[in-house]
Amino acid sequence: MKISHARYLARIINDIKDIPVPDEIIETTKLCFLDFLASSYASARSSVATSGRTTMMAFGEGNSTILSHEDRSSLLGATYFHALIATVADLDDSHRFASGLHLSAITFPVAMALGERGVCSGKLFLKSAIAGYEISSRLCRATDAGLRARGFHSSGAVGPFGACAAACVLLGLDEAKTAQALSIVASGAGGLFAFLKEGSSVRHVHAATASINGLQAALMAEQGISGPDMVFEGKDGFLNAYTTDYDESFLRNPPPSETANYEIANAYHKVFNSCGHALPAITGILEIRDKIANRINQISEINIRAYRASAALINPNPASADEAKFSLPVIVGLMIVHGKISDHELSEDTRNHPDVKNIASKVRVVEDPKISEDFPRLRSTEIDVVFSDGERLSKYVDAPLGMPENPVHWNEIKDKFEKASSPYLNDHQKKQVVSRIKTLEARALTSDTIKLLGATVQY
Repeated sequence: MKISHARYLARIINDIKDIPVPDEIIETTKLCFLDFLASSYASARSSVATSGRTTMMAFGEGNSTILSHEDRSSLLGATYFHALIATVADLDDSHRFASGLHLSAITFPVAMALGERGVCSGKLFLKSAIAGYEISSRLCRATDAGLRARGFHSSGAVGPFGACAAACVLLGLDEAKTAQALSIVASGAGGLFAFLKEGSSVRHVHAATASINGLQAALMAEQGISGPDMVFEGKDGFLNAYTTDYDESFLRNPPPSETANYEIANAYHKVFNSCGHALPAITGILEIRDKIANRINQISEINIRAYRASAALINPNPASADEAKFSLPVIVGLMIVHGKISDHELSEDTRNHPDVKNIASKVRVVEDPKISEDFPRLRSTEIDVVFSDGERLSKYVDAPLGMPENPVHWNEIKDKFEKASSPYLNDHQKKQVVSRIKTLEARALTSDTIKLLGATVQY
């Protein structure tokens, strides 16, 4: 008899928990964790973080470490805060084959909170993250196009299932209770894409609510609360409620231990503060910038052909740094003038500099049906720069920087972490964190590493 999707996904989670994981997947997971910390430190004292810290207090007191702060919070409070700040700088990882899925932001906050609270080995901590990435990715790949068409943001809609998977591993739930947890958390899924047009900061809350809903569902299942077995495929289940366009085969793929195909290997990583759909254009400009930078005043037009989600990033006059991260004209202008996208380049004065504004006004972005057809297998773009003397410079990109085919490596992520954490950790503290994460799978406890993250600079 065929078991339900919830039961099958619970089996996948327990497969990851109980069976050895390949060394290369362990290494990838450690890189994802360090990258998550870098992305979080980059926004630890942002206005969103400040408001989030106040909200965090409503979850009550506790002993959970708060990144970049000396104070402590409850299990749910720490989870909420860390998931909230992880996406603010738009430096966190995402899935190469899915849209809007902020993998680390929905997974590591839960793993940190539970990993610090209990007796958790480094290897189990890493496995909990692998399970979280696996479940949220399978669900997003199964429902991605339909979710977006219905107006749902995948971090809020499928993120809770990934957070729940991570919690189930660290709580040691068996297959039956893990299935119940997944069934429970379906009632806490949500997150609307309505934020996009206005650049509303509520988008960062999606990962936060996903994380706490996932954690709560696992705790509820541990205590005997039940959920419907057919929560995904039933008439009133998740698939029919959230999308009418889905592919259940992604949910039923064999366990990773049988295929050696782990979804965490499909995570991509950023070294630029921007929407992930801007990365193809960023990479293309970066690769031809040396031929353009000295000819800025000779540029007549820049034509970009892109897939649908990338071609939608056309706001020529963003009113804020957050909006600018979703504007290809401004991003192209900043990349040509400065060669990078960071908080400094996104600041009002820099993004509104006459040189940047002039280039942005010449950028035209259109959807190319063939490029859209290739997405998400390829994240492609074609850039055509036309100069006033008639010369043209073209660049085609199908492996943006940060994708598995064109990866950023450990030392680049380490540099990203060290730069982002500099206001909060001294050099010795940073080296301690990096060293402990590098050997995390061999450590008996995770809690000592997590406690380091609450340290503040003491020179």
